[in-house]
Amino acid sequence: MIAICSALKKALIAVEINGKNAMVELDEKTKHSENILPKIDELLQSISCSIKDNESFAVVIGPGSFTGLRVGVSVVKGLCAGDEKTVYPLSTLSLMAYSYCKQNTPQENFCAVINALSGFFFVCEFDKNGNALDIERLITKDELDKINIKKVSLEEERLFEDIVSIQASDLLTYAKAVQKQGNGIKAKSVVPIYLRKSQAEANLEEKKLKNS
Repeated sequence: MIAICSALKKALIAVEINGKNAMVELDEKTKHSENILPKIDELLQSISCSIKDNESFAVVIGPGSFTGLRVGVSVVKGLCAGDEKTVYPLSTLSLMAYSYCKQNTPQENFCAVINALSGFFFVCEFDKNGNALDIERLITKDELDKINIKKVSLEEERLFEDIVSIQASDLLTYAKAVQKQGNGIKAKSVVPIYLRKSQAEANLEEKKLKNS
């Protein structure tokens, strides 16, 4: 399996083939669009494997950075071109919850929160085992303040006291857990989940309203 997360500032890549694994984390200063493919190649070489040895992919499809999500999905589609290998779509918020549970063993329900900018937030509530209790959604700051269970944010954002740092090892183990559930699809069906319109789309709609 090759697993990719490019939805956040830090990109994660993990490879596990024939019982051998390798992984890397790319910081926010690195252009994911230029470095993900070369890093995958480096990881494969480090375990003496080629892309042909890989049988499946996992990719985080959102919510998160518009550009980052497109990069991750495009890379997987490109690597699957002309092939029928299975792809496992992953949720950013569920990966976040999985990592938090793995690192902290919470005793109560919690809400995973990602800053969506412009006063909005991506959220989803989970039980203490990391199972989603509601749909992933986009909410305002006022709505966020009304959520009365523990809120967890990414270490890179530090919105709250409780934080989680998602590691490449978390990405791999979560991807393998999703794989066991058998929720794979073909690459052509993989699409990013944005939960909100891009700034360009929002600006265009606002312009149309003013001109109507």
